[in-house]
Amino acid sequence: MPVPKPEPSDIAKGITRYKQGSRPWPETINRVDWFIAHEGELYPLKYTFALAMDVPPATFTTDQMKAAMTHLNLIYHSLKAQREIDRQFQDRVRESLADDVGRSRRLQNAERRPKVAYTYQLVFLRNPDVVAEVLRQANGKCRCCGQSAPFLGKSDGSPYLEVHHKVFLADGGEDVVDNAEALCPNCHRQKHYG
Repeated sequence: MPVPKPEPSDIAKGITRYKQGSRPWPETINRVDWFIAHEGELYPLKYTFALAMDVPPATFTTDQMKAAMTHLNLIYHSLKAQREIDRQFQDRVRESLADDVGRSRRLQNAERRPKVAYTYQLVFLRNPDVVAEVLRQANGKCRCCGQSAPFLGKSDGSPYLEVHHKVFLADGGEDVVDNAEALCPNCHRQKHYG
């Protein structure tokens, strides 16, 4: 069966059905690595695509669904999705900082306990030799700002630096010494969010 190419209206229909709790198929999806991003929210690719096209999730492979969706630019891998969620949250913080009156009013009515979301995470099993060599070469100094590590680690008393991949592993970067650098926590955050 050829893979149908969804239009934005199809995806909107699938998202609406997903949000309403529609899961007409007996199978369960145990792992979610790919998402559809729509209006600042993320939805599992397999179920949303299946609901949009009125087919069971097992009808097509994830790669076939991704290929059919590329024209819509809505596909996110789980690690990229988390970065997008983080970016959107920071955007909302900036908007709140610029809205003192609205923020004060919202805080008066805000829930005291945060909502909970369950996520699936893809984890890279990094090479410990790469980390060790990068830390050895740094000799306790941040490769970005040149300052000494801000403190010594509790477990072994070594200078605390974090190993950062210049090209993120989630973006296809290699887990090799040439693609890694030892950074202080501030510089590491700056590389990700600055």
